[in-house]
Amino acid sequence: MAVTRTAFPWQALASRALSWWTGVEGMQPSAVYPAGPVGSLDSDGTLARLVIDASIDAFELASSELEGRCRTDQQRGWAATWPGEHYRLLPALARQLGGGVVVEVGTFTGMGTLALLEGADDVVTYDVVPWDTVPDAVIRHDDISGGHVEQRIGDLSTELFFRSQVDTLDSAALIFIDGPKDRTFERSFTELLCHTFRGTGKVLVYDDIRVANMVTFWGRLELDKFDATSFGHWSGTGLARL
Repeated sequence: MAVTRTAFPWQALASRALSWWTGVEGMQPSAVYPAGPVGSLDSDGTLARLVIDASIDAFELASSELEGRCRTDQQRGWAATWPGEHYRLLPALARQLGGGVVVEVGTFTGMGTLALLEGADDVVTYDVVPWDTVPDAVIRHDDISGGHVEQRIGDLSTELFFRSQVDTLDSAALIFIDGPKDRTFERSFTELLCHTFRGTGKVLVYDDIRVANMVTFWGRLELDKFDATSFGHWSGTGLARL
């Protein structure tokens, strides 16, 4: 039997509150996935094929360097879980795109950094705080001194800093975006990327696209895109192509 909104007045109230908070009209499920138009889709299947090939690679991935570096049981659980977490999918995506240089936006403890390094030659990671000020960081100083990991401090959503990093961004086939989800950063950074690199075919990976603050952004993103959540992070993994 179908259940209507009027059967549960509190649900209608919660739906209105969620619609106001996320900026997406509709009932509560819209906080997980927006109803109605969702921008461009994966028009020629390029991203779908990439995700399928990377997922096969991720399935066969053995115990990683990252797992041995983890500082807490929670981190070890995250590193070992797939699907449900993205630490196996990220290096597999990097490998499928030829390795080389990968850009990460949002370092935090460095788990994503080390995961990406398993599939790339070099990782340039951006944040607004140094990695060694973050508790339980898994990066070590020899990662930096070895020349394969570089952290740069700055806000890529600001045009001045973005322009200073264009050469590095241009060298990356994969850009992993794990920013603050504050309704501002991802939109501003993506606008700069589109203005500079649209048509190049660069692949963007957005973390947490199912989190409330990201639902509207992802739904309205007008790029070829593919929701790979079932193969990646339970809170949302989205691929887009510039």
